[in-house]
Amino acid sequence: MKIEINSIGKVINSINEPIAPALIKEHISIIEIDEQYIKGLKDISSCEYIDIVFYFHCNDEIKMIINSKRIKDKGVFATRAPSRPNHIGVTTVQLIKVEANRLHVKGLDAINNSPVLDIKCCDTSLHDIEKVHNSILAENPRIDIERCIKSTNRDDLLYKAGQLHGHICPGIAMGVLCGAEVMKMIFDKNEDPFDYAMTAQQPNCVLDGLMFVTGFTPGKRKLNLEPGDQMVYRIVNNDGKGWIIRSSDHNREYINQQLPDEMPKLERSFKVLKLDFNRIFDVEEIS
Repeated sequence: MKIEINSIGKVINSINEPIAPALIKEHISIIEIDEQYIKGLKDISSCEYIDIVFYFHCNDEIKMIINSKRIKDKGVFATRAPSRPNHIGVTTVQLIKVEANRLHVKGLDAINNSPVLDIKCCDTSLHDIEKVHNSILAENPRIDIERCIKSTNRDDLLYKAGQLHGHICPGIAMGVLCGAEVMKMIFDKNEDPFDYAMTAQQPNCVLDGLMFVTGFTPGKRKLNLEPGDQMVYRIVNNDGKGWIIRSSDHNREYINQQLPDEMPKLERSFKVLKLDFNRIFDVEEIS
């Protein structure tokens, strides 16, 4: 059966080429509704979350089986991949504000100028939130970690890293701080952390924090240890590009000033997360 569908508006944001959906979702998008459909927006501001139905206008590929870095041999209907028969996307977003025919939303994974096909108030009546979240975690166990990184919620990262490390201390907090900056540099390049690996020297508390936040683990062959006793971390992608991060030779005075010995250990640990990364570490780009 042939069905004709007309767009009701378009997406406006700064993303003009397809990138990882998680990266697009961090941007605020505007849904601009066409003039003839404005009446349909009446009372939409009462909806905290809405579903946006849109068209993948930059994708004309159709695949019934999806194979990618994160998805292995799955039917397209068991994924959110864009290579669908009708190239229709559906995403639940947070409605930030309404200005006339423009809806400001967060969490949309549609790129700039994507045609909008429909908008609906989000229905969660049949959802057990914990079960839904756990099903997402089963597919992407690091989704909460990545959300904390992108929202700069480093306190939660430290709590989670402490579960791996066994306790919370300034050392693992230093690793969380460094790991969050590493991930930010990767995300700023619109690249996938899965393509990177790390070589380190000292197997200490800092390394545990770094390993937890970045996901660079020896089990995935993403972490290699080399001889030495320095805080030096080499993070490179499959093309050999990346960064060398070293503990600065002049950071001791700054750290002692910000974290006096009389400050309780737990308080010092969380205070580490607020320190200036560039006064503690030196970063050398590998190009």
